[in-house]
Amino acid sequence: MLKNIYAPLSGGVGQERVMEIIANNLANTNTVGYKEEQITFQSMDSNPWNSYSSVLPPAPFKMDMKELYPLRGNEMAYVAVSDVRTSLVQGGLQKTGNPLDLAIQGNGMFVVNTPFGERYTRDGSFSLTPDGVLVTKNGALVQGENGAIAGLKEGDVQILPSGEVFLGDRFVDKIKTVAFNDTKSVQKLGDNLFVHDGPPDNIIAPTGEVTQGYLESSNVNPMRNLTNMIVAHRSYEALQKAVKTHDETLQLSSSKVGNVDG
Repeated sequence: MLKNIYAPLSGGVGQERVMEIIANNLANTNTVGYKEEQITFQSMDSNPWNSYSSVLPPAPFKMDMKELYPLRGNEMAYVAVSDVRTSLVQGGLQKTGNPLDLAIQGNGMFVVNTPFGERYTRDGSFSLTPDGVLVTKNGALVQGENGAIAGLKEGDVQILPSGEVFLGDRFVDKIKTVAFNDTKSVQKLGDNLFVHDGPPDNIIAPTGEVTQGYLESSNVNPMRNLTNMIVAHRSYEALQKAVKTHDETLQLSSSKVGNVDG
């Protein structure tokens, strides 16, 4: 009887995870360059035979129970989280007019240097330090082909679609951007940063263009996420009711057995 509870219980736990992800997506609807997360599930079907030390004997069985231990098979059918993946679909572009605001049209990410090494972002809301170094809003150094981009000053910065940075007529550096052949190896971190945990040859040249004076909006679709939240909430309530029903049935059966024994 207990195994009948595990299926709806696992579904309820999964719906809680769905609610967490949707809530985080909605909270970042207006976050520059944010990429929404999407969750998928898989059905874990019961399979009690393959990993048992021996198959269950037919009745009436005359077999030492020790031959059936340990019971390592999966007798439960339940639902488990398969993957939580980040959608790298481009968001819309918003014009700001700020020469230090940058967006990438197409594929590619800006490369920034943090205390933990190189990281990647689509958030191009950059600024200058008092020393004229281009940094993110969290202080990470925006990388060029020759390292950190320095020697800039407000109001006289020109950035071409190729990423080349000019201070007046003087070439400073080219903003370093990268793309990834397999985006599954790109993992989301906090502060709108990503880390690459794949092989070096997975990093390829981007085809996107840098657009000065624009920022990329979040790619979260609020209406779709709100609809999914309602579905998840109703599913959770239905699964909760199923668990409660099985529990009440178990209690009732236990009380009947107790009456018979008495």
